[in-house]
Amino acid sequence: MGHLKKIISGSLFFLSLFLASHLKAGTVGTTTGDILKINQGTRPAGMGGAYTAMGDDVYSVNYNPAGLSYIKASQLVLLHLDSLADIQYEYMTFATSWSEVNTLAVNTTYRHSPPIDNQVIGQNPAFTDDLLGSLSYSRKFSDSIRVGATVKLLQSTLGPFSSSAVGFDAGVVIDKLPYGFRAGLSVLNLGTGMTFNPTSTADSLPMFIRLGLGGHWMIDGDKELRWAGEIFKPADQDIKLGVGWEYFVFPGLMAVRVGYKHEGLGVTTYNVFQNYSIGCTLTRSFDGDDFSVDLAYNPAEFVSPSDPTSTVEPTFFFALNFKFNQFFIF
Repeated sequence: MGHLKKIISGSLFFLSLFLASHLKAGTVGTTTGDILKINQGTRPAGMGGAYTAMGDDVYSVNYNPAGLSYIKASQLVLLHLDSLADIQYEYMTFATSWSEVNTLAVNTTYRHSPPIDNQVIGQNPAFTDDLLGSLSYSRKFSDSIRVGATVKLLQSTLGPFSSSAVGFDAGVVIDKLPYGFRAGLSVLNLGTGMTFNPTSTADSLPMFIRLGLGGHWMIDGDKELRWAGEIFKPADQDIKLGVGWEYFVFPGLMAVRVGYKHEGLGVTTYNVFQNYSIGCTLTRSFDGDDFSVDLAYNPAEFVSPSDPTSTVEPTFFFALNFKFNQFFIF
């Protein structure tokens, strides 16, 4: 198994170099399906999106499907997100494991926005909706090697027009590294393109490569401090950096999080707080199962450097999280 870990580690390194060079050719504004770019999931959002290596629950669906294999039995998350310009997201993910090494997950995300009143007089206002569904599978090959894959379908509507696309994700997690480190690599949104005009060339989905590293320490014997950092490269944007910390203040009852995301070179920041995020989880146990409320918050950013009072709305995540420690579908 040691030789296998070295082979996979080397493969991850060379694959990341290859994909990074491939993504470097992308240009700004050449992709579609922007719903796939947002940091989905309350816990990851509170950690600055640094979740590729340290994800161990249903939120891994959107970052690295290999992390789903850490789920012990079943988990359900229902999430609501208030985003910019009154855009709202509804999110549901359910995952269940079997045979102690396999995990299956289904995810649905619905994004809806108010009408855009930019139509010709006498016509109905335009509206936008996105419906994203996915099916993920993860397998634990050993205590240190886990892999996962996702197939997803995106249906988008823009006024009277609609379009759809199929995408694929794949990822791997290597655990038990020296000093307790964990590494993860995922490639997201490989698939078909989308266009709302049949006579136009379809734009590609926003392909991502995410490479992360994380670890944890025990404090006072039972309080865990987790940290994670990663680099990720969207096909049409600069390389970005995310870091996050999670501290279990009261084990089994409360965890707090803070994260930071650097948007890339050449991106001007007018509000020192706009790249930070915070979050927390409050948990209660009932008959061996855990019920949690997950919260995350991203501050508003200044729109104009000449008018520091002008802001866009902050982003607020709210989720109900159910961990069924003895409930299996298979």
